[in-house]
Amino acid sequence: MGFSEPSGLSLTEEAGGFLSVSDDMPALFMLDNDGRHQTPPDAIFNVEDLEGIVFDPVGNRILAVSESAAGVLVIDRQSGESELVLLADMKGYKPVRKAFKTSDPNDGLEGVAIDPERGRVYLLKEKRPRLLLELSMDLSEILRVRELAPALGFIDDDQSDRHLDVSGLSLDAPTGCLWIVSDRAERLFLFDPEGKSPTRSYSLGWLDGQKPRELPHAEGVAHDARTERLYIVNDNGKASRLFTFEILRDGGGQ
Repeated sequence: MGFSEPSGLSLTEEAGGFLSVSDDMPALFMLDNDGRHQTPPDAIFNVEDLEGIVFDPVGNRILAVSESAAGVLVIDRQSGESELVLLADMKGYKPVRKAFKTSDPNDGLEGVAIDPERGRVYLLKEKRPRLLLELSMDLSEILRVRELAPALGFIDDDQSDRHLDVSGLSLDAPTGCLWIVSDRAERLFLFDPEGKSPTRSYSLGWLDGQKPRELPHAEGVAHDARTERLYIVNDNGKASRLFTFEILRDGGGQ
């Protein structure tokens, strides 16, 4: 891919490429459809540990989450100026404050998605507990928090509940559900934040010629509603890749 430790993925405004971030370098990377980018990075920020990114078509801005700062980096598309909005400054933070007071530096915010139809921003917290935070579009308020518990379908045969993590998410525009990837479980979940349909779960893998391979360390996911393709980026050292999957809907639209 040409840069280390990719940690988030989003379609660009024109859906002709991708935006990505790295938790190794506080920068914004533009990728082509094959996952390649040209150096140097497209923008450098003073906020580290970026773990998710999404383009906001309504506000003409880019949102990225910082794990160490526990906040959302807002990047203006016109001026290029950026502002960090902390969870601690949002209305509704008090009920989740304890969950973010952790000594584990790898247990914070991990992904971001936007639902323009509902006017919501979604954030993921990685583990212990796994959380889905629903924010107002202006990032002033945490409106709802859901624990992504086993009872909601977040289970894996090879990972205990304590070790199962979530590492990236993207809106599934046709249904309003959320695609969520797990690094440790090598698994993809389709979760309905409104609770109208059960969570679906898929083991992640790919074909190397005719040989099936695992897809380890999935870190970012992006859904293209126009082509019905799902893109996943993993953080696997020099073997990091951008994977493309075709979505086949059943009669219920999932």
